[in-house]
Amino acid sequence: MFALTRAVRELIVSPGPPSATSRDRSAGIRTLARVALGPLVALPQTARGLPELLLALGQRGAAIPPTRRRAPNATLALRALAGVVRSAGGIREGYLSLLTATMDRAVADDVHPAFIDLMGQLGDDEMRLLGVLGGPGPFPLVSLVSRLRHGGASRVELHHFSLLGEQAGCDRPERTPAYLDNLRRLGLVEIRPTRVTDDVRMFQELELHPTVATARARIEAEPAVRIGPLSEDIVADIQYQSLFVTPFGQQFRTACFFRPDRATDLSRPAS
Repeated sequence: MFALTRAVRELIVSPGPPSATSRDRSAGIRTLARVALGPLVALPQTARGLPELLLALGQRGAAIPPTRRRAPNATLALRALAGVVRSAGGIREGYLSLLTATMDRAVADDVHPAFIDLMGQLGDDEMRLLGVLGGPGPFPLVSLVSRLRHGGASRVELHHFSLLGEQAGCDRPERTPAYLDNLRRLGLVEIRPTRVTDDVRMFQELELHPTVATARARIEAEPAVRIGPLSEDIVADIQYQSLFVTPFGQQFRTACFFRPDRATDLSRPAS
């Protein structure tokens, strides 16, 4: 762990002048690679990706103004690097951003230790969703419920439908409700029912969407239910819900998409 901190300091926090020998820099790279990769270094794919990983880390670290550079917390850095070499795509970028944030004095203290664990419980599509959740919200969701006209049991037919997955460019936008459930489980977002006094105009696009219209038509086409001598129609109820990014989620989101050229206080809402 001490070797990791020393390597990062030599490579990024206090890089040598252009006249520094290539032998010193190579030694630093080898130290960082050995600590970060551990047993994974024996895997050909990991070994091939190592130069690219170190280059990306070096470029991000070099973008931090010299007066703000600092050696990262050794424990956080080791766990973040382990995440980098074990992941790809948006998750890998998230780990790199977290690691870069720990090396910037302007924001390092706002990188919560739990962020590394949270990153390991997300997929690429969920990272894409976080990318479009700029600001605290609200973001509109609708659910569709079928029930007997005069009350009784109900059934959820459409759960937390939104256009967020399409807007984020998710590979599987139809899974967006499950992604949102996971983000809520992790404490990054919360979903609230609308109040009578809330403005519901933002839900109009969702209510008129073909997916919602088709589900409503399917529900209302079901035959009536006989209850003794009476016949009860099945009706569709639409429920308006608002998605909010929690303060913790805003802090996490800013850290995961951190860039040194737009350093900000991670405890403040991200735009």
